[in-house]
Amino acid sequence: MSSRGTFVYPIHDLDAAGRDVEFVVTASWLRGALEGCEMQPAGPNGHFAAHLAKTGNDVLVQGQVDATLVIPCARCLGPVELRPHVELTILLHPASPEAAGPGRKARPGGVDHEIPPDEADTDTYDGDEVVLDRFVREAILLESPTFPLCSEACEGIRPASEAASSQKGAVTDPRLLPLLELAKRREWKE
Repeated sequence: MSSRGTFVYPIHDLDAAGRDVEFVVTASWLRGALEGCEMQPAGPNGHFAAHLAKTGNDVLVQGQVDATLVIPCARCLGPVELRPHVELTILLHPASPEAAGPGRKARPGGVDHEIPPDEADTDTYDGDEVVLDRFVREAILLESPTFPLCSEACEGIRPASEAASSQKGAVTDPRLLPLLELAKRREWKE
């Protein structure tokens, strides 16, 4: 395998019939890929199965990613377990003029900065390997919910009653402490 990524396949092993490949999506890979996101791996390793086929110099990738993830509920901040089954289809073109071959023009500079709408499922590969890490990451992020809920009936964070807060050893969410301070100041003024 290559040091460039985890999900790597050599192009010279591909033909028009294609090859089926399988990769393990480890929790450590997910942690690194989702760094800076609220979503994190949960449970066993995930799975990435794909079919790669080569037509000329283009590589067609069709696959599915399955993983177990956890993300905080948007209302109560409790854990929400997700098990996305992500479909991934992308057509990869060679990035370098040498790889483009006769009769095919490579894209200027090898990389597009803006992808036209008719090429939304296309990208480039560089060298003799197809590196799929960033495509798997993007597919997982695109399938994640924007407003995850532990249940539709979730009422969210509820303030503790005064009786409960006066009990010895009561635990208060530290994110609510500034609001509690404001409430106490208001009571002192009245």
